[in-house]
Amino acid sequence: MRYFGVEEANRLIPLLTRTFEQVRPWVARAHTLVRELESLQSAGAGPERMAPLRAERDAILERIHSELVQFQDLGVEIKAADGLVDFHALKGGRPVYLCWRYGEPAVSHWHELDGGFAGRQPIVHAHDFAPSYLS
Repeated sequence: MRYFGVEEANRLIPLLTRTFEQVRPWVARAHTLVRELESLQSAGAGPERMAPLRAERDAILERIHSELVQFQDLGVEIKAADGLVDFHALKGGRPVYLCWRYGEPAVSHWHELDGGFAGRQPIVHAHDFAPSYLS
């Protein structure tokens, strides 16, 4: 498994930022379509009214997936399609995540593997997170 250092993770932030700038409006549209479909279903709308919305939703979800899958190949975990990302890291020899959220200028937090976003802690010393492989 690849483990990121803080500097290495930060080199990906410009690419992640550009990608999420493109993807976030699609995510918002997909959420809108899901709400519209739920509303139509509750109202008993027929398939002829729902089919175009489902097709648009599915096309948007595929577009989002195709943009974000490239990061999986780099060893980055996308936790939320609107811009929450974890990087595998080692801190004191134990696996943790470096954590970044869209809009942040750099990776400045980390959390335990089971801590999630709510368990984020500030990075005090970047050198505490040694990469296993530099690109």
